[in-house]
Amino acid sequence: MAEQFSDWFFSFNMRTLLLIFFLLPGLNTQVFAQYSVAASIRPLQLIAAAITEEISQPQLVMDGSQDPHHPSLRPSQRRAMNQADIFLWIGPQLETGMEPIIGELDAQILTVIKLVGLTLYPLNAGIDPHIWLDTNNAGIIADALAANLIELDRDNETRYLQNLARFREGLKKLEKELGKILDPDSFPAFAVYHNGYQYFEKQLGFSHLTSFTDNEEVQPGIRRVMEIKSVLDASNVNCIVVDPSVNSGNLHNQLERDSLRYISVDVLAHDIPLAADGYFQFMQKLAASFASCRD
Repeated sequence: MAEQFSDWFFSFNMRTLLLIFFLLPGLNTQVFAQYSVAASIRPLQLIAAAITEEISQPQLVMDGSQDPHHPSLRPSQRRAMNQADIFLWIGPQLETGMEPIIGELDAQILTVIKLVGLTLYPLNAGIDPHIWLDTNNAGIIADALAANLIELDRDNETRYLQNLARFREGLKKLEKELGKILDPDSFPAFAVYHNGYQYFEKQLGFSHLTSFTDNEEVQPGIRRVMEIKSVLDASNVNCIVVDPSVNSGNLHNQLERDSLRYISVDVLAHDIPLAADGYFQFMQKLAASFASCRD
């Protein structure tokens, strides 16, 4: 009798284990399915990280070694795009030449520059694509991404909405904090190498005196540099905000003013770690960089 019971018990447990084994893949698919987001540039990835916190981690397509205006994607970057459920990019105004690649994706395409309600400014007979430098625009991007994720992933709707609410509340605090860091009412005159900060400047109520170029793909010639030198010599400008790619040493030699300081600002946030508060870190660092023009 005991032997029969032992055989039955063993058989029962084996059947149970086999049943669990065959059902487990289906259960995993239902409970642990994740919908992935890929972002073309770091600032969009940082916004996405706030919305997907504790659910999934957004992927970055273009790293610091690449120019969004002339993307040359590696196979791993193409795979990140192909595997994404949602692909987030600014639009052809920034990621020039990516339309054919994006057209082949099965993912939902979220073209940020087409979102309703954005604050947009003109530049070079087109739209200035640096729209993430306005915190109100960042909120609209987050709204759209959350809506797209909820449409795909109803099981995590509550979490997405909680993350969005937290991000939105953080943006309100961030704008006030940026104003305190910069104190735009008493901000000193400054110049920029590339006119790529107008969203940031206009939202916070300050502006540069002059810029060397409105097009980061076109380097200013010597005549333009001499024109700017005359403006700087005639004004009280002691600070120039430059892109990380600008050779400040060469520019210093051309301008021949030892009192000028060069503040490097990376609007693509390559040095900001991926985190739910990464966008806030990025904007705080941006403000602190500009504020160093006071020193």
